[in-house]
Amino acid sequence: MMDMEGALMHHHRSTVKKNHKAFKSKHLSKSALRAKTKGKVEKSLNKLKPKHVESKQERRNKAKQIMLSKREEVTISRKIFDGRKGAPRIVAIIPLCPDIDSSEVVRSLNRSVDATADIPFEGAFTVPIERFKQKIQYVVPPRTFIALIDAAQIADFVVFVVSAKQEVDHFGETVLRTIVAQGVSTVYTIVQHLSEVESTKMQTELRRSLLSYMAHFFAEQEKVFSVEQPSECLNVVRSLCQQFPKGIQWRDSRAYILADRIQYVSGSLYVEGTVRGKKLNPDRLVHLPGFGDFQIVSIKVIEGDNESRDYESTLTPGADAEDLDEYAPQDEDLVDADMDMYEEPDIARGVRMDDHIYLSDEDDEEKKTLVDKHRVPKGMSEYQARWILEENSDDEFDKEASTKVDDDEDDYDDNVGMDVEYDRYDVKSVGPGDIRTEYDAQSEMFVELAPEEEARQLKEYREREKEDNEFPDEIELPPEVSAKERLNRYRGMKNLRLGDWDSEEKDTKTPEGWDLIFRFQNYKGTRNRVLKEVSQGRGVSGGLRVIVEISIPEHIAQSFGLRPFFPIYSLLRYEHKKVVLNVTATPNTEYEEPIPTKDDLILQCGPRRYSVKPIFSETGTAPNNVFKMSRFLHQGQTAMATMIAPIAFGNVPTVFLKETEKGIELVAYGSVDNADHSRIVTKRIILTGYPFKIHKRLVTVRYMFFNSEDVSWFKAVPLFTKMGRTGYIKESLGTHGYFKCTFNGPINPQDTVAMSLYKRLWPRQSQIWQPCF
Repeated sequence: MMDMEGALMHHHRSTVKKNHKAFKSKHLSKSALRAKTKGKVEKSLNKLKPKHVESKQERRNKAKQIMLSKREEVTISRKIFDGRKGAPRIVAIIPLCPDIDSSEVVRSLNRSVDATADIPFEGAFTVPIERFKQKIQYVVPPRTFIALIDAAQIADFVVFVVSAKQEVDHFGETVLRTIVAQGVSTVYTIVQHLSEVESTKMQTELRRSLLSYMAHFFAEQEKVFSVEQPSECLNVVRSLCQQFPKGIQWRDSRAYILADRIQYVSGSLYVEGTVRGKKLNPDRLVHLPGFGDFQIVSIKVIEGDNESRDYESTLTPGADAEDLDEYAPQDEDLVDADMDMYEEPDIARGVRMDDHIYLSDEDDEEKKTLVDKHRVPKGMSEYQARWILEENSDDEFDKEASTKVDDDEDDYDDNVGMDVEYDRYDVKSVGPGDIRTEYDAQSEMFVELAPEEEARQLKEYREREKEDNEFPDEIELPPEVSAKERLNRYRGMKNLRLGDWDSEEKDTKTPEGWDLIFRFQNYKGTRNRVLKEVSQGRGVSGGLRVIVEISIPEHIAQSFGLRPFFPIYSLLRYEHKKVVLNVTATPNTEYEEPIPTKDDLILQCGPRRYSVKPIFSETGTAPNNVFKMSRFLHQGQTAMATMIAPIAFGNVPTVFLKETEKGIELVAYGSVDNADHSRIVTKRIILTGYPFKIHKRLVTVRYMFFNSEDVSWFKAVPLFTKMGRTGYIKESLGTHGYFKCTFNGPINPQDTVAMSLYKRLWPRQSQIWQPCF
């Protein structure tokens, strides 16, 4: 028993090795400190003060302050409609069916509240509602596309009128989709001609069907009102007078006026109305839809009624007033510098590759000749080599050079001897897919085809190629066209997302006045500052009646009388300046025609409309800010549209329209993204060739180029195949554009060799679009 306990308690003695304590010193040498830190940066010992932890009572007080401030903002905004002296509520009547009588709808609403007023066929007019102590300003536009969407844009409430006898036609649905895309305030739906439906059951089913249709566009719709029933008309008017409209964000962040009356006198337009939205600043420009941007001469604030009115104050532009210049001021020194930059180089130096210029073959030979004049022997410095005379040559160097050349030739011969797959095609009777079975490892002589045979094989190859187009960006160059001259603006890129591309470089296609386009160092910071100063700057607050004097040329004022209603919008700071505007674009699902890039479209950005030719490109971000152009705007995909147009701050919706034989169609919709002038949009083209001879990784390619000069020019651009191989051009063969290239692996004889080239696309200018009223 004791022996077992002793055996269990037995253990080996510990090792005799002792771990000595590391020496610690407060005074290390500089080398020891560098070895210890190893490039690390020591953190500062000055610790930050601990953050104050809010107590429960402090959090309650903070939440209460936020609640009170929001409540105060809502109270101030709602004061605009208080009482009989408040601003009238703007109600737009939008007919969606051809048989709708909009003026009769307004008369039915007025009869429900015993309001007597003369209702014109169309236009803007105010009706006092004594029962609810409010005023309603009805806008009855004609059934034209621009008038309907402009009325919905300015209105506090939009009343869509549908018919019980006819369905919503294509025009009505296009108007409805456009209004939804541009933004809309509170919406109501009224049905007309419902009493002409015989049975009550059919009326109920018809209402349910119309409600389902409108709920597809406005999910908050709960009921469709009948204009023939006075009780339902009364409910509509009660909601219009007592409900506060939800508004439109981009519109309410600016000042706007729906004119009660206008008058033009000797170069000045006088617009009388109520200011809505933010403050109306006389230093900012105003936009008249369909006419352009203009300067304010003065703003007079009106006190009292129409019979006994008094002018309380008059505001005039100050030193901070904006002018009508769309571009930055021009500098003469900058113009001279630009002229020098546009000069073309005397000698073409080769294709650009990742923002670098590679030397051509002639320059390489010249450079090699200059180097060979002063060959430096092995082990000798450059300074010592300068003393070598040209007629004397170093025997050791010559022997070493000849040995190196022989070694290179031996390596090439070894590669030739390893051929086990494809070598060459039969030159005399070869077809595009035929492979010669005879193999001659020692023959490397290149034989050119006759011109007739070359043309026949090229035609046969391209006819076969059209049946299976692997690359949508592929182009075909005629044999008589020089690729060097035709594609002189293109360059190669190893990686489109990571390659270098200078956004400030120019070429012959640079738009006129590119240097004068307005540019923002920090777009987001500028946007936030501009939106913030609208409420804090000088101006007339919302809810006050004013007379705005606007300086307008006489030839423009002649068309004012054709408009059924007249809105004006105040612009924010810098919104008149032209920038490189980038907006998102999502195609309309109901538009079936193709939408190519650079197509003539109408861009509606807020209240402004421009004739544009946008360039569509990929969305997202890239490290080098380079994006590939999209030839078409495809269904189900969102693209970025780029053009030169005035900036619009905020989340302003954009609508792309197009004039067709059927009328104006909704093409796409989106919103303003940014104003980035350094965003580069590139167009890609792909040149394709056919493998003529295959020897493992060494391939002879034809039909990509048709002369040796083009091969030498594009020699620096990498190659790829549709099956995933990558390679590069080694040398040119003959004078018909054949060349040797090396790939990272053996290729299939049915494979296609391709080369990607890119050039920059410059955005197009925009012009104000003027509709026919």
